[in-house]
Amino acid sequence: MKLIQRMSLTSRIGLLFFLVSVLIFSGVGTYLYRSLAGQLEFRDDQELMGKISLMRHLAEESDSIAAIRKDPHYFLDAAASHDRLIIMLKDVDGNIILHTNSDQGSLPTIAVLPLEMNPVPRSITLLWTSTGLTARAIAAQGKVRSGEKIVIVVARTASDRMELLKAYRVEIGMAALCGTLLAALLGYILVRRGLRPVRLIAGQASSITAHRLDTRLDLSSAPQELHELVQAFNAMLDRLDGSFQRLSQFSADLAHDLRTPLNNLMVQTQVALVQARSVEDYQGLLISNVEEYERLTRMVESMLFLARVEHTHVMLNKSALSLPEELQRIADYFEGLADEAGVRLTVEAGGRVYADAILLRRAIGNLVANAIPYTPRGATIVLKGVMTADGATVSVVNPGAGIAAQHIPHVFNRFYRGDAARSNSATSTGLGLAIVQSIMALHGGRATVTSEENGLTEFSLIFPAH
Repeated sequence: MKLIQRMSLTSRIGLLFFLVSVLIFSGVGTYLYRSLAGQLEFRDDQELMGKISLMRHLAEESDSIAAIRKDPHYFLDAAASHDRLIIMLKDVDGNIILHTNSDQGSLPTIAVLPLEMNPVPRSITLLWTSTGLTARAIAAQGKVRSGEKIVIVVARTASDRMELLKAYRVEIGMAALCGTLLAALLGYILVRRGLRPVRLIAGQASSITAHRLDTRLDLSSAPQELHELVQAFNAMLDRLDGSFQRLSQFSADLAHDLRTPLNNLMVQTQVALVQARSVEDYQGLLISNVEEYERLTRMVESMLFLARVEHTHVMLNKSALSLPEELQRIADYFEGLADEAGVRLTVEAGGRVYADAILLRRAIGNLVANAIPYTPRGATIVLKGVMTADGATVSVVNPGAGIAAQHIPHVFNRFYRGDAARSNSATSTGLGLAIVQSIMALHGGRATVTSEENGLTEFSLIFPAH
């Protein structure tokens, strides 16, 4: 079994083709052999029944048993040219009147067909002569003109038929062997030729490396049966290419975002060390460094959170939460920051949401923190919460310049800052919206965004019903 498992697909199919050929040729050969044997046996039986009828007729033409003993040439003529044919004539006491082929041995006693019955195939008996030869025989009563009854036995040995069948069996065996080998060889060649497209596809696949993930297998060169496999492989390459591109972009963005605060720390420290500074200068330097440290800490914590979410290491503690209470809690939390930015926070909510309270507050908090810097002074940010047939939707709506349409599909990507108007690399880690999307994925929901130029921007969190 292990040897078969190590064999190539071509060899496996070739071996199976060989086994099938063996079965087919063996079956056909056996059928032909049995068919010929049956035909020969049928012909022998017909000859036996014809001979027994002929012997009865010759007996009726004979005057007496003594006349047969004196002149048996009619019976001998009937057996002439049949060296495998045995004709025995006996009287009612079992005494042998005539035996045409005594060199092939005597015959055992078999059932005798009555005088009034004609020979039929089931009257024929298979027996062995005293010399060990296989023979088919038939016995029947006969009557001569004097009224004396005799027993006529006609037998035919199967030696010539067996020799013919033996030779035929050898020929069939040789033909089957040659046919099997030829069929297996042709099958192997055809299978190898038929699998050529698979080898071509394998060659194309082996040429794809990490630097050539944009290469796709040629669907037109693949046979119809492999189209589904090629399409699935190309789809897998699409996913790998996309993941690789995102990973490369993520690595570049991460390096860039880490380099900025580290450079700030290093440059500020180096400038401070050029000459002696006052205590106030050193305190200002330390305060500035602390801000950069806090930024790095937030970035690391966000990255750790996203990593745990991707590996499903975050356990959810879902419960039914009041939307008005939760949104008002968040509005109160950001009240100070909103006042400083000159904007207002209002809540328009009703119903309940089934979610993890801590993660819900973090997701909505990220949206509010993201909305405040981009809301004009004197404007209002609205926190909405509504129940729907499929669950609950929480939205954060703010007026402002809006997000350009080409950036909207990417705003939830990590470190994405395509819109310079909405970026604030000095204070933001660029991971807030990515965390929002991950939290919604944990809840089985999704995050969406719509934005109008110089109009309203609305981030929505859609929670499924529990």
